[in-house]
Amino acid sequence: MPPQPGPGRSRAVSGTSVGMFAIVVLIWLLSLAVVALPAWGAAVLAGWEPVTVVILACAAWTASAVPVVARPVEAGLARLLYRSLRRPRPAELARITPALERVCRRAGADPGRYLLRIEEQRQVNAFALGGHVLAVTRVACELPDDMLEAVLAHEVGHHRHLHPLAIILGWWYLLPFEAGDRLVRTIRRITRWLARSFGRLSDRTGGLAGGRAPDGALGMLVLLVVLGVLVVAGTVVVVALGVVWLPLTLLVRLARVLSAALSRAGEHAADRHAAELGYGAALVQVLGLFLQIERSAPRPRGMAALLRSHPSSQARIDAINKTLHLRVSKIYR
Repeated sequence: MPPQPGPGRSRAVSGTSVGMFAIVVLIWLLSLAVVALPAWGAAVLAGWEPVTVVILACAAWTASAVPVVARPVEAGLARLLYRSLRRPRPAELARITPALERVCRRAGADPGRYLLRIEEQRQVNAFALGGHVLAVTRVACELPDDMLEAVLAHEVGHHRHLHPLAIILGWWYLLPFEAGDRLVRTIRRITRWLARSFGRLSDRTGGLAGGRAPDGALGMLVLLVVLGVLVVAGTVVVVALGVVWLPLTLLVRLARVLSAALSRAGEHAADRHAAELGYGAALVQVLGLFLQIERSAPRPRGMAALLRSHPSSQARIDAINKTLHLRVSKIYR
């Protein structure tokens, strides 16, 4: 039996959306601190007014997220993040477009606002990115009509609740932390290498103390002193950065855990959207394809479990069945 039409609905900002954007605001505020520190240092070295430079740098960084949600930029980012992503071929477009139009007709959405993409994967999957990108795997295109429409209805639900927009903004404002983390790790590696070199040279120069100093011993001692200074300087820099970086890193880790929890809630919200449009039973069939794989894989524990972006397929199936049961109960009251 084909899915029955669901009620048309306008774009909604749910509690999950509010939570996601609250996390984005937190990450943005923390990123301003990361941007402000080098801006202040550069202003002092250049003899400029530090406060003005910091304000301009923070304003420029905040505004830099605006182009990220533009359609051409989103398409480029999607291609960068998912290397196997491509435009649909004519046959794939002829398969997806009518299905998307039927879904959007039920949802009261405009199918023309979405950028359709195909991901070359050997499993059924789909994702939404930013404000426009909607991608399905090549295998998903081979699903029966009702199951393909259920997959699309789920992703349209993400877009309707603005989940992908919050995710891409959060990803963008996390970039200074990624850069800072790489800087700290690089300085730490260089400091360790210098320390090892210092140790080896120290052993060699120590062996010269009991005998006649060969040619170049003075140069080696000078190099030893220089390396020692660099080791001390590198250690001081790592410690100084660590003092500043540690609280920010902890807050970002907390934000990521909360963001993952909200992402899982967002998956349930998108599932409810598909179910309310009449695609609940078909979506359960799609999720059933993943059950055997998930049951054979080890369950994530600890931090890995906290950072999961998706709930288990069984949890999603149970939630959809509960939604379907509630809908039936309301009909027969």
